[in-house]
This record gives sequence, C-alpha cells and structure tokens, in this order.
Amino acid sequence: MVVYNELVALTAGAGLLGFAAFLAHLVKGKRIDSEGWAGFFAVTGVLLLALGLHTTVTWPFGGGGFEYANIAFGQPAAGFGALLVFAAVYLWRHRTLYAGPVEEANTTTLAAFKPVGIFVGALGLAMAVLAITFVRFQLGAAPAVEPISGRFGHLPILEALFLGGLWGVVALGALLFAIALWTDRPQLVRWAVWAWVIGGTVFLLFGAMNFYTHIGMYYNIEHGTMHKW
Repeated sequence: MVVYNELVALTAGAGLLGFAAFLAHLVKGKRIDSEGWAGFFAVTGVLLLALGLHTTVTWPFGGGGFEYANIAFGQPAAGFGALLVFAAVYLWRHRTLYAGPVEEANTTTLAAFKPVGIFVGALGLAMAVLAITFVRFQLGAAPAVEPISGRFGHLPILEALFLGGLWGVVALGALLFAIALWTDRPQLVRWAVWAWVIGGTVFLLFGAMNFYTHIGMYYNIEHGTMHKW
C-alpha cells in the first residue's frame, strides 16, 4: 500500500497556518505581500490538490477496513488545495492592488473572498460530519506494529476522539469564516483564525510525526520487530 498522508497532513497544517496568518494581516490592516503569499498558496495548494485528487480517484488506502481514509483524507485535501490555488491566482493577478492603499486592498480582498466562502462553508460542513463519523465508528486506530500510535491501538476511541476533534476544529474555522463573510460580521474572522491556528499546528505536528511512525511501521513489518517508540 503506497500512501502519502504524511505530506498531505504536513502541507494541510502549513496551509491552514499560512491562511490564518494571511487573514490576521487582513483584519489587522497590515500591508499584504501579494507575491510572497501567492507563492506560498501556490506551493501548498498544488500539492494538496494533486495528492488529494489522486487519493480521491484511485483509493490508495485499501484493505483491512481502512478504505474510509480515502474519503476522510483525500477529498478535504483536494477541496482545500483548490481553494489555496484560487487564493494564489487572485493575489498574483491583483499585485497592483496591494501596492496601493492598504485599507482599500484588504477590504477588497475580503469582499472578493465572499463568493468562495460558500465552498469554504461547505467543506466545513463536510469536515464536521467526518468528525462525527470518526467518533461514531471509532475510526483511525493505528496497528500495533506502528511505533508510538500503535501503543494505543487497543483503545480505538482515543485516536477517534483525536481525529474527530482535529477535523472538528478545522470545520469550526471554516464555518465561522463563511458566516463572517456572508453576515458582514468580520469580527468572527478572528475566531476562524484561532481555530485554524490550533488545527494547523496539530496537523503539521501530526504529519511530521507520521514520517517517523510510518517508516517505523514498515521497518517493523519488514524485519519482524516490534519497536514501540
């Protein structure tokens, strides 16, 4: 089974943290470096879109009842990647806007993101449902052969609560973002920023840890060992 959810989780975490920082600049009235942010969103967006789409249409996670991961990981990644690519294209095409008055540029950006906020809210709803699904069916337990995570595999509710909580925090940020734009309550954007800072940090650390635990898992399988840490 060839998978790449390590890079997906790491990139999703970086993307969430980056977009949260970008929004914080907007609401605080700071000048936006449109070319720099366009580059960041392009890199993270293309990676997530490509890997998310590949996971969505090929289902590389297979066997042992693990097929749900193709839905829970691949589809949100593809959607988030597409949104980041949109942000990259918008910021690159409107470089002259950000060279002008800061307040005008930032206000225009939030207004331009309002239509796409509908899809952000839709993804938030999907993530919320996935969060419930993780807990309801106790999904996500690591096999015993996987270091660190596998030590808790006999208690599937623990990882289900962790993944459900993580997906839920990101969903909350997405729903708040959509509500903020469509009810003209920009103060809610600050709460969306905090939700994505928390979710992005956890996703980034989780993805980084998986580089270790997944390589350790394949090592244990190949050599017949049971390294727990």
